[in-house]
Amino acid sequence: MKIRKFFAVLCAFLVMMSISSSLHVLAFDSVPPNETVGDSENIDATGLIMSFYLSMATASKQVQITAVTSAYETMAKIGFKDITVQRSTNGSTNWNDEVSISDKIITDALYHSLDHYSVSVTGGYYYRIMLTHYAKEKGWFFPSSQSITNYSNVVWVAAS
Repeated sequence: MKIRKFFAVLCAFLVMMSISSSLHVLAFDSVPPNETVGDSENIDATGLIMSFYLSMATASKQVQITAVTSAYETMAKIGFKDITVQRSTNGSTNWNDEVSISDKIITDALYHSLDHYSVSVTGGYYYRIMLTHYAKEKGWFFPSSQSITNYSNVVWVAAS
């Protein structure tokens, strides 16, 4: 009899967790993704990510990325995904991927930052950075995650 009660309580708990997680996911999936452009900080993010920032500077045949993703509480994973340096001949249209950078994710942290992370480029083009700010909460059952696509300001890098 005790075993039946234990399994009944366990099943009820799992059903409640499943319903709760489904409602949580639906609430965040209905919010359109935040996409920002330029050298600005967004402190009105929704969900797990409290604020994010992305900026790019130029050096001799290099671009330097400065980025921050911060959360409301310590996350299981936080950082940057799908980091791509893009180039354009006119700085406003026809963006092409030039360099892909591996994800920069850390664990058990409240925020993650890149400070003047340098990437070599060809030069002779306008450049921008595209990346996804990412956070995944801690949890055993159905932890939520959030991704926000962001574009940096545009800079010119000379060919020589």
